[in-house]
Amino acid sequence: MKNAAPPLSVPPRRTGRHCITLHAGAETQLASFETDESRQSVSRILVLKLDHLGDFLIGLPALKQLRDLFLRAKITLVCGPWNVATAEAAAVADEIRPFAYFPENAQDWDGQIAKEALNRFRAVCAGPFDLAIDLRVDEDTRPLLRDVEAQLRCGIGSRQTHPYLDITLPREFERRETAQPGGSGLVIRPDGFHSRMVTQTPFFHEADFSVTNTHLLYGPYCQLPLGRLRAELAYQMMAPAFWSPQVRMTIDVVRHDRPEPVAVREVPRLPKSQLCRFDVTFVNDAPDARYEIRTFVAGRPWWARLRFFGMRLDVLEIPAARFRPAELHIGESLSLLVRLIAERVRPLYAPNLTDRPAAARGIIGVGRKGASAVAKRIVVAPFSNSLLRNWPLDRYARLVTMLISELDCEILLAGSAEQAAQLTELQQRLDQAGRVVNLAGQVDWAGLANVIGEADLVIANNSGVAHLAAACGTPTLAIYSGSHQPQEWGPRGRFVRALMAAVPCSPCGHDKLEDCPNDHLCMTSIEPETVFAHAREILARSSDRPVCADTSVEKA
Repeated sequence: MKNAAPPLSVPPRRTGRHCITLHAGAETQLASFETDESRQSVSRILVLKLDHLGDFLIGLPALKQLRDLFLRAKITLVCGPWNVATAEAAAVADEIRPFAYFPENAQDWDGQIAKEALNRFRAVCAGPFDLAIDLRVDEDTRPLLRDVEAQLRCGIGSRQTHPYLDITLPREFERRETAQPGGSGLVIRPDGFHSRMVTQTPFFHEADFSVTNTHLLYGPYCQLPLGRLRAELAYQMMAPAFWSPQVRMTIDVVRHDRPEPVAVREVPRLPKSQLCRFDVTFVNDAPDARYEIRTFVAGRPWWARLRFFGMRLDVLEIPAARFRPAELHIGESLSLLVRLIAERVRPLYAPNLTDRPAAARGIIGVGRKGASAVAKRIVVAPFSNSLLRNWPLDRYARLVTMLISELDCEILLAGSAEQAAQLTELQQRLDQAGRVVNLAGQVDWAGLANVIGEADLVIANNSGVAHLAAACGTPTLAIYSGSHQPQEWGPRGRFVRALMAAVPCSPCGHDKLEDCPNDHLCMTSIEPETVFAHAREILARSSDRPVCADTSVEKA
């Protein structure tokens, strides 16, 4: 048996607060996701707030939150000279450094910054700092962070646009609406629609009329511009030269909150061989409305085929007044950025690991017969609330066999009362020396938290047990199916790792095993030997974990 972790195939990369590492697997690559807990304590913070008077006041609540969240840190604020007095009165920073990036009158700004001004900025922002934050929503000042000496650079925007940012809050509007009458239009390819046509490619969909008297196409279910719109759909009817098929087509537009179509276009007969464009005009007066643009065909012509090449959408007339459906105020966006930064740099959970709960000792003690006094306690929870998310039970059995044969440990099987029978059978099959204990149905959720708090490692699926273990500060190994991504839904904490197969169909979002079209490949690709290697590595790394978590960042 190979005990070493699988070899790395590519360098690790970071996404959000997770570090992702790809490993070579027997059938497919495996990915491990770990919470990045390498952040240093935050003691020096630089904040850029180079706005004008009104914008500075909008951001004042966010500055106060930053002060409350990082009570022990020294905060240096760089702002326009005209905002220094306001900043001093609000007591939001320990040090205030004036710098006029913009002119005081916004109308005098030409969008350019001179080289000498940039050199002056570098001198004003001399560091080093643990955090550098651009507390401005507009992204025109974001490149200044490249000239700041800081461990972490933070701001609003995308990492694609600003690759030097370490912590980013996505903008609510990635792009501003620029639709104008007579503009270039929006082109939606055939695969942007739901289709009942038998042949489907990215460039065209084709029907052979084996199914008619139904809607062949419907969609595209995307947000459309406001105003009077024209949807132009492209079709081509193909048939033998001697045959003139009789095909009627109806194009209608249906809004999700109205029973009747908002527009209809009847095509009594499709011409043969020509590329035809048929348009339908309608008005979109609701920013959140969703539309189905549907194609209905009637007739059953033999030897004929119909191709659909996509749709072009043009704005014919925009409304007199446009109101974007903003969910967030600018001030709220800045406050969210501050909260995100605080969550990224401080420990998610801070349990006191020296205060082990006494309630669990009697339960766990029953499994000490075949284990030494220094044996590791490993909780194994092989069930979740979905078969799709369950690693197969026979693989858990092989894993437990490896654990008790290779390590000085005892295994605590966790589950509900409904799962007790299955775990009892597993226990009787594996337990040769009294080192496997079945706790299913014996402890409630609070009692399980006590058990997990006493454990040295928890192995589970994508389930509440994995999140409970992470919240308790217990080293955790979660085996994830491809239904959800660990960097979005995984447990978070120190010595917490999620393992999943890097299959191309992930994330699928399915909840039921019968919905999986690929024979549960995301789980069957993970071998017990691989999980054992990761479990032993986590146990070795966590054996010298500190007494309590770092609390250098204050909680609000």
